[in-house]
Amino acid sequence: MRAVLSLLSSLLLLNVAALAEPSALEHLTVFLTGTFSNADQARGDQNFRDTTLHIAPIWSDRTDGPWLYLEQSLADVPEHPYRQYIYQLANRAEGVLEVRVFEVPDPIAATGAWKDPARIARLAPAGLLLRDGCILSLHLQPDGTFKGGTDGKGCVSTLLGAMYSTTEISSSHQQLVMWERGYNSNGTQVWGAIHGGYIFKRIE
Repeated sequence: MRAVLSLLSSLLLLNVAALAEPSALEHLTVFLTGTFSNADQARGDQNFRDTTLHIAPIWSDRTDGPWLYLEQSLADVPEHPYRQYIYQLANRAEGVLEVRVFEVPDPIAATGAWKDPARIARLAPAGLLLRDGCILSLHLQPDGTFKGGTDGKGCVSTLLGAMYSTTEISSSHQQLVMWERGYNSNGTQVWGAIHGGYIFKRIE
């Protein structure tokens, strides 16, 4: 009888542990959240500008998230970000997560929201514009990291004569690698890094 009770107790503990284990979605949220810098990369390669990336959770009371606010700027002018997005993370399939990318309606008003969420407190998902075709598909790797990016040529971009852009991402707890490139109608790259992505290391 004692052996049976011991076995039942062990099974119960295993089930509780399994339930408590963070999901892939929770892991990705933790990996993406923080302040990152590619200062080391920029010092060693003049093809990369010294850039700071902030990603912070928002709307934590919603059940259709996680939701994250992204702000990216050159290190010497942090008050003037050149990229601001809102991410919505979701499960797509077993081992595949989806990052939906939304435009920020009023970027100037939202600047600094990563440290002051009140700046976007009045925003709601219904007021956001989805960047259709720019959804990121991230695949969980055997080592626990995530890799993936956009699919095909559906992410529209008009920067420097481009027609579409692509994004490749690799995410772990210590760093986030982002390789973004724009292409014209002939498939020629017209903007973005040529030899590899920006290597953002976690600093906070």
